[in-house]
Amino acid sequence: MTAMTENQPADLHPEIAAVLTSMATSFTNDRHQSEAYRRIESSETVGQVVRQLHFAAGQAVMDTFDVLKDKFGLDGSHELYNYLHTVPYRWKQYEEAFNAETHVGCVDRTVTRIASEILTAGGQQSAEPVRDPRFQIAALAEDANGKEIGEKTAADALVLADQFDDARRIQRLSCDTRAITTKIVETGVTGVTPEQIRGLVRLVLVTASTIAHEQDGIEL
Repeated sequence: MTAMTENQPADLHPEIAAVLTSMATSFTNDRHQSEAYRRIESSETVGQVVRQLHFAAGQAVMDTFDVLKDKFGLDGSHELYNYLHTVPYRWKQYEEAFNAETHVGCVDRTVTRIASEILTAGGQQSAEPVRDPRFQIAALAEDANGKEIGEKTAADALVLADQFDDARRIQRLSCDTRAITTKIVETGVTGVTPEQIRGLVRLVLVTASTIAHEQDGIEL
């Protein structure tokens, strides 16, 4: 018997495999209905496809450049702009190199390395997003003694409020397996019963809730 390597997928139960295949097909169909896809698909020559690809990549670079400059305070330099154009190639290069060492964590290491290089190109060693204006506004609220609660207390309160909202959203989804199951069934999946799909949905939602609790401290 040939041993399964790390890069080979584990055997899936036929019903689960059918669901995943159906969902992947549905995702592909949705993507093919997007404006970006239709724009490229309208090309009459390979040259036009290349132009559309260049245009889409250029737009993504400009959006990324503006976010890094306006939200994270990086220098709006030509060095940063030019570096961003190389990210897709660098991503593939770094990920393959890390994967050759050990595929575990290769994506995370790739992100970390590229993020570090972006900071260097943007003239900084680290960067934090511009402070949420909600913190400054909430800081003006008064406590029981009539004193302003301050930005730190306001920030803590707003973070807790966000976590509460996240918990409520996860809880609502976790209680609505019927709606999720119905949505999956509507994609036209065959070879599997709604009960089997519902069981898979419950498993995924419970796992997602556990991860949210363990990694983000969200109480459910």
